[in-house]
Amino acid sequence: MRAELESRIVDGALPPGTTLDEPLLCKMFDVSRTPVREALLRLSAEGYVRIVPRAGIYVVRLSPDELREMFESLAYFEGMCAGLAAQRITKPQLDKARRLQELGRDALARRDVDAFRRYDTEFHQCIYDGCGNGYLRSQLVYLHKRTRPYCRLHGQFTFEQGQASWDDHQVLLDALQRGDEASAVQVASRHMQMNALPLIETGEAAPAQAETLAP
Repeated sequence: MRAELESRIVDGALPPGTTLDEPLLCKMFDVSRTPVREALLRLSAEGYVRIVPRAGIYVVRLSPDELREMFESLAYFEGMCAGLAAQRITKPQLDKARRLQELGRDALARRDVDAFRRYDTEFHQCIYDGCGNGYLRSQLVYLHKRTRPYCRLHGQFTFEQGQASWDDHQVLLDALQRGDEASAVQVASRHMQMNALPLIETGEAAPAQAETLAP
C-alpha cells in the first residue's frame, strides 16, 4: 500500500496538495485503518505526505524555495556521481550507455515522447550504477522522486529540449570514456541546472487549489 501510494504521488496521479482520506483509502485497498495509518506514517517520515492533527492528511506541496533547494542538491549530486563514474564505470556499463544513446537518438527521430523519457531515465540510472556508491545513488533516486511531480506539472516536453538533453548525455558519455572526471562533473551539473531552471522560474511549485483523493 505504501509503495502504491508513493508511486501515485511520484507519477502525479495524486498531485501536490491532494487530501488523503483514511476511510476512502481503506475502501480502495480493502483493509482496516491500522495498515492505512502505518502506510501514511511511513510516507510522512519520507516526506511525501503531511499529517496535520485535526486538519487532515495531504500530499506535500513543496514551496518554491524547497523546490529550488532540491534541484540545487540534485545538480551537486549529479556532478559528484558523474565524477565518480569517470573513475569507476565498467566497460559493460559504458556499452549499455552507448546502446541507450542509440535508443535516445531513435526516439527523437520517431518523435516518440514516451520512448525518449524511458531512455532518459535509464541513461541516468546507468550513470548512477557506474558511480559505485550505493548511498549517493539512493539519494539521487529519492530526490528525483520528490521533484518528478513538479516536472510533470510544469515541464512541457519539447523535442528541442530533448535534443539538448541527448547532446549533453553524449558529451557526458565521451567524458566517461576518456576518464575525464572534471568534464564529467561539469556537464552533469550543468545539465541538471539547465533542466531545472524553467521549473524554478514558475514561482509557484504547485496549483493553489488542493485536490481530493478519488477512488
